[in-house]
Amino acid sequence: MFALLLAAAALAAEMQADLHLDTPTQLYRKKLGLDAAGLEAGLTQLNEGGTNLAVMVLWPPRDSSWEAHVETLLATMEQEDARLDAVTLARSPEEARAIAVRGGVALIYSLEGAHGIDKSGVEGLRALHARGLALLGLTWSFSNRFAGSSGDDGGGLTADGRTLVADAQRLGVLIDLSHASKATTLDVCGTSKVPVLASHSDAAAVKAHARNLTDEEIACIAATGGVVGLNLHSTFLGTPAGVQKAADHVEHLRDVGGIGVVALGTDFDGLIKPPPDLLTSSHIGLLWAELRRRGWTEPAIQAVRGENFLRAWWVARSLAG
Repeated sequence: MFALLLAAAALAAEMQADLHLDTPTQLYRKKLGLDAAGLEAGLTQLNEGGTNLAVMVLWPPRDSSWEAHVETLLATMEQEDARLDAVTLARSPEEARAIAVRGGVALIYSLEGAHGIDKSGVEGLRALHARGLALLGLTWSFSNRFAGSSGDDGGGLTADGRTLVADAQRLGVLIDLSHASKATTLDVCGTSKVPVLASHSDAAAVKAHARNLTDEEIACIAATGGVVGLNLHSTFLGTPAGVQKAADHVEHLRDVGGIGVVALGTDFDGLIKPPPDLLTSSHIGLLWAELRRRGWTEPAIQAVRGENFLRAWWVARSLAG
């Protein structure tokens, strides 16, 4: 069924999904609108670079009142959605495609770190899902009561974490393993019956870093039908950071997990240090050009641009309940 939907939709719109944008944090901190200047992934940059499916991240900093901060960021994005005709919340892949066909940008919401529902737990997750949450990152840079983080070499999934993951998957919310410890990643993807993802992580074999994924983790995510979104932070890419190094990570992800595991998750507006030739969402086309130079076919590039993620999202929603 998904293949038929994909084939029909491909005739109408080419999808480009960015699985991790911290733009809500910048809107809140700088008191900007999504259509303002001074953003790495504002509306102008998204349109110029061809991104028509943008995962907007709700990130509660360590020193914030976590759940209140998540509410503030979500309210900020809901205000932008109401204010701008050019962006619309998408609750399904079909809605995202329809928005793209109209020439708009489909928005998806993601929670970066389950500490953002530390007190409310499953009930908090359900409340966020009712307002459009589609991705749940289990950790940020520190471990929480649900799971261990790569930031402090925490343990694996806890009993509370197993309950949270099960409930998220019943809702059709995708579990995001970027920032998770290796133990957490293998705990989740090793038993998951639906696709899981790492929204903004690179390959440790190309650049050794605690935030990058080992081949074992990549293969485990791929086995669920999930995806890994390429992160454009220079520290994670390696030296010299640039479009060629980014393409090296893409090809390693493909070589380990198959073409179906590769996606895009730039981390723009997340206080990263982007490569000099990939400074904003406007420049993403340079990555596709580099892959073409290396002999990649257009269907393979389309898979990375958005179709892999849309397939994983569709499957996760289809198997929910």
